Amino acid sequence: MKHRFLIPGLLALCTAGAYAIDLNKDALKKMQEEGHKIAEGEGNFRSFGLPNGQCLQAAGDPSKAGVNVVVRKCNDSANNQKWQLENQHLKSHGNLCVAVGSEAQKPGSNVVLKACGGGKEQKWSLDGQGRLKNGFEHCLQANNGNVVTAACSGSGQQKFG
Repeated sequence: MKHRFLIPGLLALCTAGAYAIDLNKDALKKMQEEGHKIAEGEGNFRSFGLPNGQCLQAAGDPSKAGVNVVVRKCNDSANNQKWQLENQHLKSHGNLCVAVGSEAQKPGSNVVLKACGGGKEQKWSLDGQGRLKNGFEHCLQANNGNVVTAACSGSGQQKFG
């Protein structure tokens, strides 16, 4: 007797749940997109730190073009250590983009802040290993306090994620 009511009840519950999900597919998709943005840090200013406790930092005013990009001890309240990864641009708190200098295609090139543009030297993505990789497939790397590009490797000096 108990089973006679249990099965129809479970079927009704399952059907109602599936119907509710169908009605909210657009909302679910939007929530997933927002979740990916948050997970990637996109749309939000955040720090990018190395395993050794140093963070990516603008060496001066983050709103002045030409300022060198360095690594220094992480400081949560320092605006020159706040970055936004948005539309493949790594933007400073001063709304300038991280860019490779004049020798953009060569590993070892210096990294500075510039007005945002569309070139490969300013296109950045955070890969699954926590490396910031540009459009030339080079990674940011800490080098004695300075930040340069280098061939991507497993080095802890490249893991900013």
